[in-house]
Amino acid sequence: MGAKPAIAQNVGLLTAANLLMRGVSMLFQVYLTARVGAAGVGLLQLILSVNLFAVTLGTSGLRVAALYLSAEAYGLRRYGGVRQAMVWCLTAGLLLSALVGGAMMAFAEPLALSVVGDLRAVLSLRLLGLTLPLSCLSMILSGCFTACGQVRTLVAVEVGDKAATVVLTMLLLQQGIAGDLAHACAAIVGGNALAAVGSVAVLLGLLRRWLGKLDGGGAMPDMGRRLLGIAGPVAVSDYLRSGLGTLEQFLIPWGLGRFGGSHTQAMADYGVIHGMVFPVLMFPCTVLYAVADVLVPELARCRAEENQRRIRHVAGRCLRQGFLYAAAVAALLWLLAMPLGQLLYRSDDAGRYLRLFAPAVVMLYLDCLVDGMHKGLGQQVYTVRVNTLTSILDVALLYLLLPRWGIAGYYVSFWVSHGVNFYLSIRRLGELTGPLTGRRTPDTIEACSK
Repeated sequence: MGAKPAIAQNVGLLTAANLLMRGVSMLFQVYLTARVGAAGVGLLQLILSVNLFAVTLGTSGLRVAALYLSAEAYGLRRYGGVRQAMVWCLTAGLLLSALVGGAMMAFAEPLALSVVGDLRAVLSLRLLGLTLPLSCLSMILSGCFTACGQVRTLVAVEVGDKAATVVLTMLLLQQGIAGDLAHACAAIVGGNALAAVGSVAVLLGLLRRWLGKLDGGGAMPDMGRRLLGIAGPVAVSDYLRSGLGTLEQFLIPWGLGRFGGSHTQAMADYGVIHGMVFPVLMFPCTVLYAVADVLVPELARCRAEENQRRIRHVAGRCLRQGFLYAAAVAALLWLLAMPLGQLLYRSDDAGRYLRLFAPAVVMLYLDCLVDGMHKGLGQQVYTVRVNTLTSILDVALLYLLLPRWGIAGYYVSFWVSHGVNFYLSIRRLGELTGPLTGRRTPDTIEACSK
């Protein structure tokens, strides 16, 4: 089977699975909103922001390294290299995530008090620290399965994980008292953790069985050095972006509270935007997330083979079709914003914010594709620079504008920071592929990377 049909099949499978899982997640978010309220959703989002930064530290670029190294070795039929890459990535991920998770458990109370600003987050933070290695290993394993074309297996496991998460979380929520946000957040975290135990165990078993059937091909040379060379820049980029992103998330309720209103109202506004509006806004992007995930190993193989023509074709076609799709989604969301706000959340505020952010869909969706292409083309160092610059810009704008302008300040900072990031990223992609900027295309991808 050729590369093009394989890409189409993998994208189709990932898209179908992600649409199903994100659809379930969005409906589940509606259920959670009805149960814990906008302020509870805001508290949960802050807790998950801390966890996101912890996961970033625990993985440290190892998922991208697993994707890239596994795809390269598998494409060259050096199956020993796939085994070697996964041993290195999983071992490093386990050690790092255990260290970070232990620190998270030990400092849960100070984190809840000084970072989240609510002691009701302590139990959730301790649970997240305990189960952090599971989250990190799951991400690394999914990278290998995607890179080696085992998408059907990965999809089956992820669908089972999502179903188990929903069922377990609902059962745990029913054990608590209505209005107890500490228990509600812990129940949501606990449901995810229990489901992750099963999914990681299944993925490890399937990976061992699959690799045991592969014959031929030796190990790849200098695996440790190459792993560090890929994961290192990605980790630095992720640290900076996730750290600054986490700071951004905490600046939003802080700034809204300074603008005027109580802490509860600020948390409610934050919960509407990030817990209600953004899941709906980004739900249709599931299609492009699947494309971006598959583009990483595909472009990595093309780069290894010095197939510049294939790189040009894939990048150009994905961007053209991605733009048409994003523009159509933006128009529909703008038109249907108010009905969707009422249908999903019975909230006029959700509908108004959804209409406000709908035009940003074109930029956000295309940036998703461009990010996947940069990872496949080995542009980790450049991504570090761009993400650092735009994240610092966003933090500065939020700090300055939110206390003065409220939601309007957040909206301005969102457009400016994301717009600068997208412009710099798309310009660099044009330099690498040529036709996007009208420049003469270099003979190889290495030549244009200098």
